[in-house]
Amino acid sequence: MMPMHGVPANGGTRGDVQAASAAGTHAPVSIVFADMDDTFLATDKTVPAGNLALLDRMGEKGVPFVPCTGRVWSAVAGQVLEHAATHYVVASDGAVVMDVRDARGPRRLHLSALGRKRALALYERVRELPVTFDAFWDGKIYVSRRRFELMRGFDIPPYDRDMYLRYRTPVDVSTPQLLESLPNVERLTIFTGDDDVRARAIEAVAADPTLHYTYSSARNLEVMDAGTSKGAAVRWLCDHLGIPRTQSVGFGDSPNDLTMLAAVGDGVAVANAYPEAKAAATHVAPWTCDESAVARYLEPLL
Repeated sequence: MMPMHGVPANGGTRGDVQAASAAGTHAPVSIVFADMDDTFLATDKTVPAGNLALLDRMGEKGVPFVPCTGRVWSAVAGQVLEHAATHYVVASDGAVVMDVRDARGPRRLHLSALGRKRALALYERVRELPVTFDAFWDGKIYVSRRRFELMRGFDIPPYDRDMYLRYRTPVDVSTPQLLESLPNVERLTIFTGDDDVRARAIEAVAADPTLHYTYSSARNLEVMDAGTSKGAAVRWLCDHLGIPRTQSVGFGDSPNDLTMLAAVGDGVAVANAYPEAKAAATHVAPWTCDESAVARYLEPLL
């Protein structure tokens, strides 16, 4: 086995990791989970060539690759979603686990939903705030058009804003009417334009102890059932597949990845990760998302 090039998050040296890897102490890699934006995907939302090559190698070796994302499952980059190595997707921050290779078409295996009732109640607490209120359900993100248009004025990096706008479905009804029309709600995203509004939105979420929030940017809140997280979904899928979590590796960069990094056997933060993600990780890779960090970390282990 070639040496592993990660840096221990606890302050160890790269040489420490290389020696441990050379001694064969890393568990076999039987499944890989990876956040998409700013982790597996480059800053510009493309898939780095090294990561595409990694998927080919994982497909050859029969090691499943699982996007573990805050996106809805259908918004995973096509080159990743359609790749033979990608059999499952953990989506909507863990609210949904999908089998995307079922012969009958994509099939939901697991659901941990926020639901319409709590979504409506939360909306009543934020209705006077200038925020978006995006409802995730069944591979789509729905938002009242009036609130959808607010996002254009928020201070959001262009690549992120373009992605957010592309994958949302604006509808010409009020938010309560929209929520009432949906069979269910997996989770919600609230985008805010400034820190004061964000603080008030956080207070509105905290008023219901059955909910919790995380985030992947300074301008969004990702709201879900208190028992829903990427980590909970990772544990569920490993148990469902009979794969020991000690044989899993996960990659992330944001606060919404913290539970996933803790749930896998080896949680790896990319070099451009938030400080919170680096602190929660087992190892910190010395490469950014733009440098194929996932592939460069995993190649020696495969």
